[in-house]
Amino acid sequence: MAIALGIAAAVLWGTADFLARFSTRQIGTFRTLLFMQAVGVGILTVWLTFDGELAREFSVHSWRLWGWVALSGTLSSVATLGFYRSLEIGTLSIVAPVCSVYPALTLLLSMYAGERVSKIHIAGIFVSLIGVVLAATSFKPLPVDAAGSGIRPRGRLTRGVGLALMASTIYGINFWLIGYHIITKMGASMSVWGVRLLGSILLVAIAAPAKQSIRLPGMKSWMLIVSVGVFDAGAFLVTSLGLRTGHIAVVTVIGSLFSAVTVFLAWIVLRERLERTQWLGIFLIFIGIVLVSI
Repeated sequence: MAIALGIAAAVLWGTADFLARFSTRQIGTFRTLLFMQAVGVGILTVWLTFDGELAREFSVHSWRLWGWVALSGTLSSVATLGFYRSLEIGTLSIVAPVCSVYPALTLLLSMYAGERVSKIHIAGIFVSLIGVVLAATSFKPLPVDAAGSGIRPRGRLTRGVGLALMASTIYGINFWLIGYHIITKMGASMSVWGVRLLGSILLVAIAAPAKQSIRLPGMKSWMLIVSVGVFDAGAFLVTSLGLRTGHIAVVTVIGSLFSAVTVFLAWIVLRERLERTQWLGIFLIFIGIVLVSI
């Protein structure tokens, strides 16, 4: 059961990220994130109400804990804005795996906080970093210049990778914060609900100063937004169910490979073609994530 739930979470998250690319190109990154989170909050509110967790959790937690949730919501929104923008302008098969290496930073922060880490985890960090460098770098020759002379191939970051790295860094910090300050006191589903809700409130608050529209999109765009929100919220719910089985490592490791689903969909649907070194980098990223998550 744990393996099946982990696979389901990976498929749902990977599909949500794939669909987010099309939504961001239709209505922009800001509105996609805002309305996707709103859909997720609605779904999670219904789930937590019927489960009884919403009323139970609200009655026992201090305002200090909700302060951590607010901070997490802010970090999550900033990271996802960067990630969705990278999905909009970059190559999905590259930016999705690059962003997914955030567990390596979470692990490093845990080490700094005093958590004991095995040699396998350290190896996973190095493998992930090597994979990121290879996946993010293109060695194709640049176009011939006006004089007709060829330009030597040289390594350069592909478009959107910088945003994906930024998002990955913030995600790594945020998940460490969630692990140490939130989820130990609040249930997993409730944590996601709080982060999504406060993140949505933040986006609405900064929309005017940031000169971002929060105008409701058309029906065609709503279909995409609802799909992204449903898949994203569904992944969190499935993960929560998986964690309840007690097989935490299994569910976490398999679920963290969601970017493999995004890469597969980009390869099949968008016909994205990568260099051999980039495919090797993506493979190393997946290996590193598994080692870090064991």
